[in-house]
Amino acid sequence: MINESEVAARLELSNSRMKEFMSVTTVRRYRKNDLIVQQGVTCDWLGYVSEGAIRTYCITDDGADVSFLLQVNGDFFGDYESFISGKPSDFRLEAMLDTEVLVFHKAGLQQLIDRDLFWLHFSKKTADIVFLDAKRRIKELLFYNPEQRYHNLLQKSPEIIRKIPQKYISSYLGITPQSLSRIRKRITN
Repeated sequence: MINESEVAARLELSNSRMKEFMSVTTVRRYRKNDLIVQQGVTCDWLGYVSEGAIRTYCITDDGADVSFLLQVNGDFFGDYESFISGKPSDFRLEAMLDTEVLVFHKAGLQQLIDRDLFWLHFSKKTADIVFLDAKRRIKELLFYNPEQRYHNLLQKSPEIIRKIPQKYISSYLGITPQSLSRIRKRITN
């Protein structure tokens, strides 16, 4: 069950602002392995992970399954490019655990913005968070070695390491499952 006061604190919203936000959101619950977004479908909404984990991935032309993002409690998720452009998504989104999210459509957010400019600031803040998450991801892939990327993931989301299959974690880190096993072994010794 969504804990509105906890979400309000994370999003820095007062109780009255949280009520406004909830008026344009939908609470959705996904079971582990549920497909949330299908590749090729327009994603005109964004979500906020209240509890659980979501993997953003694509299937390449040669059939490889490549994990791009892993989002957990307190993270925004969705295909932001599709959200702002109206074009079909290049990605699939899948629940990695039983997951509860708040989903807000572009039109609902626009209704809030039309009523009160506070929500324009909120929208910008959301966009900034999504941008910074993408920049962090690119920086990790370009400048950190696999062990550093694993440490960063472990610091951000230790529950991911325990609950999500190794093949998805290794794909997210850009390494093979065998390399991930070696990294884990070095860390525990």
